[in-house]
Amino acid sequence: MYNIKSVAKLLEMPAVTIRAWERRYNVVTPKRSESGHRLYTEQDIEDLRWLKLQTEEKGMNISQAVKMLQKRREEREVVPREASTPDETFSRMQENLFEALMRFDSEKANSILGLGFSMFHYEDIFHRVLAPLLHQVGDLWEQGEVTVAQEHFASNYVSQRFFQFFQVFTTNPSLPKVVALCPEGEQHQIGLLLFSLFLRRMGFEVIYLGTNTPHEGLPAIIGTHHAQIVAISLTTSDLMPRVVKLVQELHEQFPKIRFALGGQGFTTVPEEIEPWVLGGDIEIWKNWYAETSGHG
Repeated sequence: MYNIKSVAKLLEMPAVTIRAWERRYNVVTPKRSESGHRLYTEQDIEDLRWLKLQTEEKGMNISQAVKMLQKRREEREVVPREASTPDETFSRMQENLFEALMRFDSEKANSILGLGFSMFHYEDIFHRVLAPLLHQVGDLWEQGEVTVAQEHFASNYVSQRFFQFFQVFTTNPSLPKVVALCPEGEQHQIGLLLFSLFLRRMGFEVIYLGTNTPHEGLPAIIGTHHAQIVAISLTTSDLMPRVVKLVQELHEQFPKIRFALGGQGFTTVPEEIEPWVLGGDIEIWKNWYAETSGHG
Protein backbone atom coordinates (compact mmCIF):
# COMPACT_ATOMS: atom_id res chain seq x y z
CA MET A 1 0.00 0.00 0.00
CA TYR A 2 1.26 3.47 -0.87
CA ASN A 3 0.52 6.92 0.56
CA ILE A 4 -0.44 9.76 -1.78
CA LYS A 5 3.04 11.30 -1.68
CA SER A 6 4.58 8.06 -2.97
CA VAL A 7 1.91 7.70 -5.65
CA ALA A 8 2.41 11.28 -6.84
CA LYS A 9 6.16 10.73 -7.06
CA LEU A 10 5.80 7.38 -8.80
CA LEU A 11 3.38 8.73 -11.43
CA GLU A 12 4.94 12.20 -11.68
CA MET A 13 1.58 13.88 -11.23
CA PRO A 14 0.38 16.38 -8.59
CA ALA A 15 -1.34 15.00 -5.51
CA VAL A 16 -4.05 17.62 -6.00
CA THR A 17 -4.93 16.05 -9.38
CA ILE A 18 -5.18 12.60 -7.83
CA ARG A 19 -7.53 13.90 -5.13
CA ALA A 20 -9.64 15.76 -7.72
CA TRP A 21 -10.05 12.66 -9.86
CA GLU A 22 -11.07 10.68 -6.79
CA ARG A 23 -13.60 13.25 -5.68
CA ARG A 24 -15.17 14.11 -9.04
CA TYR A 25 -14.98 10.81 -10.91
CA ASN A 26 -14.42 8.10 -8.27
CA VAL A 27 -11.59 6.68 -10.37
CA VAL A 28 -10.03 5.03 -7.32
CA THR A 29 -11.22 4.48 -3.78
CA PRO A 30 -8.17 4.42 -1.53
CA LYS A 31 -8.32 2.80 1.85
CA ARG A 32 -7.47 4.77 4.95
CA SER A 33 -4.79 4.22 7.54
CA GLU A 34 -5.61 4.36 11.24
CA SER A 35 -4.55 8.00 11.18
CA GLY A 36 -6.86 8.72 8.23
CA HIS A 37 -4.28 8.97 5.45
CA ARG A 38 -5.05 7.64 1.96
CA LEU A 39 -3.53 4.26 1.08
CA TYR A 40 -3.37 3.11 -2.55
CA THR A 41 -2.99 -0.37 -3.98
CA GLU A 42 -0.84 -1.28 -6.97
CA GLN A 43 -4.04 -1.60 -9.01
CA ASP A 44 -5.01 1.97 -8.04
CA ILE A 45 -1.63 3.13 -9.31
CA GLU A 46 -2.04 1.24 -12.58
CA ASP A 47 -5.49 2.77 -13.13
CA LEU A 48 -4.19 6.27 -12.43
CA ARG A 49 -1.23 5.70 -14.73
CA TRP A 50 -3.58 4.55 -17.50
CA LEU A 51 -5.78 7.64 -17.06
CA LYS A 52 -2.73 9.89 -17.17
CA LEU A 53 -1.63 8.27 -20.43
CA GLN A 54 -5.05 8.80 -22.04
CA THR A 55 -5.33 12.44 -21.00
CA GLU A 56 -1.73 13.62 -21.45
CA GLU A 57 -0.49 11.62 -24.43
CA LYS A 58 -3.65 10.70 -26.33
CA GLY A 59 -5.53 13.97 -25.83
CA MET A 60 -8.65 12.41 -24.31
CA ASN A 61 -10.65 14.38 -21.76
CA ILE A 62 -10.89 12.89 -18.28
CA SER A 63 -14.62 12.09 -18.52
CA GLN A 64 -14.09 9.96 -21.64
CA ALA A 65 -11.05 8.29 -20.09
CA VAL A 66 -13.00 7.38 -16.95
CA LYS A 67 -15.75 5.74 -19.04
CA MET A 68 -13.13 3.69 -20.86
CA LEU A 69 -11.54 2.76 -17.56
CA GLN A 70 -14.86 1.44 -16.28
CA LYS A 71 -15.16 -0.73 -19.38
CA ARG A 72 -11.60 -1.98 -18.89
CA ARG A 73 -12.45 -2.91 -15.32
CA GLU A 74 -15.42 -4.94 -16.48
CA GLU A 75 -13.24 -6.78 -18.97
CA ARG A 76 -10.25 -7.10 -16.67
CA GLU A 77 -9.10 -10.64 -16.31
CA VAL A 78 -9.60 -12.18 -12.91
CA VAL A 79 -7.88 -15.18 -11.44
CA PRO A 80 -10.09 -18.22 -12.08
CA ARG A 81 -11.75 -19.84 -9.12
CA GLU A 82 -10.06 -23.17 -9.77
CA ALA A 83 -6.72 -21.51 -8.94
CA SER A 84 -7.43 -22.08 -5.28
CA THR A 85 -3.90 -22.13 -3.85
CA PRO A 86 -1.27 -19.38 -3.99
CA ASP A 87 1.06 -21.61 -6.02
CA GLU A 88 -1.65 -22.19 -8.62
CA THR A 89 -2.45 -18.50 -8.71
CA PHE A 90 1.20 -17.48 -9.16
CA SER A 91 1.62 -20.09 -11.90
CA ARG A 92 -1.45 -18.86 -13.77
CA MET A 93 -0.33 -15.25 -13.43
CA GLN A 94 3.10 -16.13 -14.82
CA GLU A 95 1.47 -17.93 -17.75
CA ASN A 96 -0.85 -15.01 -18.55
CA LEU A 97 1.93 -12.46 -18.15
CA PHE A 98 4.22 -14.45 -20.43
CA GLU A 99 1.55 -14.57 -23.14
CA ALA A 100 0.95 -10.81 -22.85
CA LEU A 101 4.65 -9.94 -23.08
CA MET A 102 5.21 -12.25 -26.04
CA ARG A 103 2.48 -10.23 -27.80
CA PHE A 104 4.19 -6.96 -26.72
CA ASP A 105 0.96 -6.08 -24.90
CA SER A 106 2.13 -3.93 -22.00
CA GLU A 107 -1.40 -2.80 -21.07
CA LYS A 108 -2.52 -6.40 -20.58
CA ALA A 109 0.65 -7.11 -18.61
CA ASN A 110 -0.05 -4.07 -16.41
CA SER A 111 -3.58 -5.33 -15.77
CA ILE A 112 -2.35 -8.79 -14.75
CA LEU A 113 0.34 -7.40 -12.47
CA GLY A 114 -2.00 -4.82 -11.01
CA LEU A 115 -4.35 -7.57 -9.94
CA GLY A 116 -1.45 -9.57 -8.51
CA PHE A 117 -0.10 -6.66 -6.48
CA SER A 118 -3.56 -5.99 -5.08
CA MET A 119 -3.86 -9.63 -3.91
CA PHE A 120 -0.35 -10.43 -2.65
CA HIS A 121 2.66 -8.80 -1.05
CA TYR A 122 4.88 -7.26 -3.71
CA GLU A 123 7.83 -9.49 -2.74
CA ASP A 124 5.73 -12.57 -3.52
CA ILE A 125 5.00 -11.20 -6.99
CA PHE A 126 8.64 -10.42 -7.68
CA HIS A 127 10.00 -13.71 -6.30
CA ARG A 128 7.24 -16.08 -7.42
CA VAL A 129 6.01 -14.55 -10.68
CA LEU A 130 8.48 -12.11 -12.22
CA ALA A 131 11.71 -13.96 -11.39
CA PRO A 132 10.45 -17.33 -12.72
CA LEU A 133 9.08 -15.49 -15.76
CA LEU A 134 12.50 -14.08 -16.65
CA HIS A 135 14.07 -17.51 -16.22
CA GLN A 136 11.39 -18.94 -18.52
CA VAL A 137 11.96 -16.29 -21.17
CA GLY A 138 15.73 -16.74 -20.98
CA ASP A 139 15.51 -20.52 -21.34
CA LEU A 140 13.15 -20.27 -24.32
CA TRP A 141 15.37 -17.66 -25.96
CA GLU A 142 18.37 -19.99 -25.67
CA GLN A 143 16.26 -22.75 -27.24
CA GLY A 144 15.29 -20.49 -30.12
CA GLU A 145 11.59 -20.44 -29.18
CA VAL A 146 11.57 -16.75 -28.21
CA THR A 147 12.92 -14.00 -30.47
CA VAL A 148 15.55 -11.48 -29.44
CA ALA A 149 12.91 -8.73 -29.60
CA GLN A 150 10.54 -10.67 -27.32
CA GLU A 151 13.34 -11.39 -24.84
CA HIS A 152 14.39 -7.74 -24.74
CA PHE A 153 10.82 -6.51 -24.37
CA ALA A 154 10.07 -8.89 -21.50
CA SER A 155 13.37 -8.22 -19.72
CA ASN A 156 13.00 -4.45 -20.03
CA TYR A 157 9.39 -4.59 -18.85
CA VAL A 158 10.25 -6.57 -15.72
CA SER A 159 13.32 -4.44 -15.00
CA GLN A 160 11.20 -1.29 -15.19
CA ARG A 161 8.83 -2.73 -12.59
CA PHE A 162 11.75 -3.27 -10.24
CA PHE A 163 13.06 0.25 -10.77
CA GLN A 164 9.60 1.71 -10.12
CA PHE A 165 9.66 0.09 -6.69
CA PHE A 166 13.24 1.25 -6.06
CA GLN A 167 12.00 4.85 -6.25
CA VAL A 168 9.30 4.36 -3.63
CA PHE A 169 11.49 3.37 -0.68
CA THR A 170 13.34 5.97 1.35
CA THR A 171 16.99 5.51 2.28
CA ASN A 172 18.51 5.46 5.74
CA PRO A 173 21.71 7.56 5.71
CA SER A 174 23.07 5.61 8.68
CA LEU A 175 23.29 2.45 6.57
CA PRO A 176 26.29 1.81 4.30
CA LYS A 177 26.05 2.55 0.59
CA VAL A 178 25.95 -0.44 -1.73
CA VAL A 179 27.30 -0.85 -5.26
CA ALA A 180 25.36 -3.63 -7.03
CA LEU A 181 26.58 -5.23 -10.25
CA CYS A 182 26.86 -8.24 -12.48
CA PRO A 183 30.52 -8.69 -13.47
CA GLU A 184 31.86 -8.25 -16.97
CA GLY A 185 30.48 -11.05 -19.14
CA GLU A 186 27.40 -11.70 -16.92
CA GLN A 187 24.13 -10.84 -18.70
CA HIS A 188 21.57 -12.23 -16.23
CA GLN A 189 20.48 -9.74 -13.57
CA ILE A 190 17.30 -11.15 -12.00
CA GLY A 191 19.10 -12.24 -8.81
CA LEU A 192 20.76 -8.83 -8.52
CA LEU A 193 17.42 -7.08 -9.03
CA LEU A 194 15.77 -9.15 -6.29
CA PHE A 195 18.58 -8.52 -3.81
CA SER A 196 18.73 -4.81 -4.67
CA LEU A 197 14.97 -4.54 -4.14
CA PHE A 198 15.42 -6.13 -0.72
CA LEU A 199 18.24 -3.69 0.08
CA ARG A 200 16.13 -0.69 -0.95
CA ARG A 201 13.23 -1.89 1.17
CA MET A 202 15.55 -2.13 4.17
CA GLY A 203 16.77 1.44 3.60
CA PHE A 204 20.11 0.98 1.82
CA GLU A 205 21.13 3.43 -0.87
CA VAL A 206 21.98 1.24 -3.86
CA ILE A 207 24.10 2.33 -6.81
CA TYR A 208 22.78 -0.17 -9.35
CA LEU A 209 25.21 -0.80 -12.22
CA GLY A 210 23.43 -3.81 -13.75
CA THR A 211 24.75 -6.38 -16.20
CA ASN A 212 28.16 -6.74 -17.82
CA THR A 213 29.83 -4.10 -15.63
CA PRO A 214 33.47 -3.40 -16.59
CA HIS A 215 35.87 -3.95 -13.72
CA GLU A 216 38.18 -1.06 -14.55
CA GLY A 217 36.01 1.79 -13.26
CA LEU A 218 34.77 0.17 -10.06
CA PRO A 219 37.43 1.54 -7.67
CA ALA A 220 36.61 5.09 -8.77
CA ILE A 221 32.88 4.56 -8.19
CA ILE A 222 33.46 2.98 -4.77
CA GLY A 223 35.86 5.71 -3.71
CA THR A 224 33.82 8.64 -5.02
CA HIS A 225 30.59 7.48 -3.39
CA HIS A 226 32.23 6.05 -0.24
CA ALA A 227 30.50 2.71 -0.80
CA GLN A 228 31.09 0.15 1.92
CA ILE A 229 29.42 -2.90 0.37
CA VAL A 230 29.71 -4.43 -3.11
CA ALA A 231 26.96 -6.84 -4.16
CA ILE A 232 27.86 -9.14 -7.07
CA SER A 233 25.53 -11.61 -8.81
CA LEU A 234 26.98 -14.48 -10.85
CA THR A 235 25.08 -17.25 -12.64
CA THR A 236 27.95 -19.15 -14.25
CA SER A 237 31.13 -20.49 -12.69
CA ASP A 238 33.05 -19.75 -15.92
CA LEU A 239 33.55 -16.19 -14.74
CA MET A 240 34.58 -17.21 -11.22
CA PRO A 241 38.37 -16.71 -11.59
CA ARG A 242 37.93 -13.12 -12.81
CA VAL A 243 35.41 -12.34 -10.06
CA VAL A 244 37.68 -13.78 -7.36
CA LYS A 245 40.51 -11.62 -8.69
CA LEU A 246 38.21 -8.58 -8.68
CA VAL A 247 37.12 -9.19 -5.08
CA GLN A 248 40.71 -9.64 -3.95
CA GLU A 249 41.87 -6.45 -5.70
CA LEU A 250 39.01 -4.38 -4.30
CA HIS A 251 39.60 -5.73 -0.80
CA GLU A 252 43.28 -4.82 -1.02
CA GLN A 253 42.45 -1.29 -2.16
CA PHE A 254 39.56 -0.85 0.31
CA PRO A 255 40.40 -3.04 3.35
CA LYS A 256 37.14 -2.22 5.17
CA ILE A 257 34.85 -3.02 2.26
CA ARG A 258 32.39 -5.90 2.54
CA PHE A 259 30.90 -8.08 -0.17
CA ALA A 260 27.57 -9.82 -0.78
CA LEU A 261 28.09 -12.52 -3.38
CA GLY A 262 25.09 -14.40 -4.73
CA GLY A 263 23.95 -16.63 -7.57
CA GLN A 264 24.56 -20.15 -8.86
CA GLY A 265 28.03 -19.15 -10.03
CA PHE A 266 29.16 -18.99 -6.39
CA THR A 267 28.21 -22.59 -5.58
CA THR A 268 31.84 -23.69 -5.26
CA VAL A 269 34.19 -20.90 -4.21
CA PRO A 270 37.73 -20.46 -2.88
CA GLU A 271 38.04 -20.36 0.89
CA GLU A 272 39.09 -16.70 0.99
CA ILE A 273 35.75 -15.41 -0.38
CA GLU A 274 33.43 -18.03 1.10
CA PRO A 275 32.40 -15.87 4.12
CA TRP A 276 30.88 -13.33 1.73
CA VAL A 277 28.68 -15.75 -0.22
CA LEU A 278 24.93 -15.44 0.43
CA GLY A 279 22.19 -17.88 -0.48
CA GLY A 280 19.11 -16.83 -2.41
CA ASP A 281 16.64 -17.26 0.44
CA ILE A 282 15.13 -14.05 1.77
CA GLU A 283 15.49 -15.28 5.38
CA ILE A 284 19.24 -15.50 4.80
CA TRP A 285 19.14 -11.93 3.51
CA LYS A 286 17.28 -10.80 6.63
CA ASN A 287 19.93 -12.38 8.85
CA TRP A 288 22.64 -10.70 6.78
CA TYR A 289 20.84 -7.37 7.17
CA ALA A 290 20.62 -7.82 10.94
CA GLU A 291 24.37 -8.44 11.14
CA THR A 292 25.26 -5.66 8.71
CA SER A 293 23.05 -3.01 10.27
CA GLY A 294 23.77 -3.97 13.86
CA HIS A 295 20.13 -4.91 14.48
CA GLY A 296 20.88 -8.53 15.17
